[in-house]
Amino acid sequence: MRKIQILLFLILSQIACSQVKNTDELYKTAKKLDSLIFDVGFNTCDLSHYKSIVSKDLEFYHDKGGITSGEEAFTASIKNNICGGPNKVKRELVSNTLKVYPLYNQNVLYAFIEEGEHEFSELYQGKWNKGSRAKFTILWILEGKDWKMKRVLSYDHHL
Repeated sequence: MRKIQILLFLILSQIACSQVKNTDELYKTAKKLDSLIFDVGFNTCDLSHYKSIVSKDLEFYHDKGGITSGEEAFTASIKNNICGGPNKVKRELVSNTLKVYPLYNQNVLYAFIEEGEHEFSELYQGKWNKGSRAKFTILWILEGKDWKMKRVLSYDHHL
């Protein structure tokens, strides 16, 4: 039992230490991609770039909305539910919650995990009202030379 505890401690400490610093290029890449998905896409409804950064076989798991599979279904969901709904919704990344973890295969970067927290607000009668706050985890995969959003978990939504 003691050996298992030591092994788990070593694994968890390695994971905790493997997060990149916010000055690292990979962190800056993650921030840029996050902004393209949410600030540009979700918040302003400019979805024109989604094909270039969302994997065709995307899997999006939401604790309130279920599973969305594929780039086309994801884009349609944002277009119809966020951009086409009666009340506009915006998403903001919560300051100092973004973490980025690189994934390597034989010392070659092939993916990274982005995790953090975000808050949502709804425009009602000309005023933004705070909505839910949630956690998210995104797996970004390098496909050729392009980063693609591959797997997403959006969970722990609460007011």
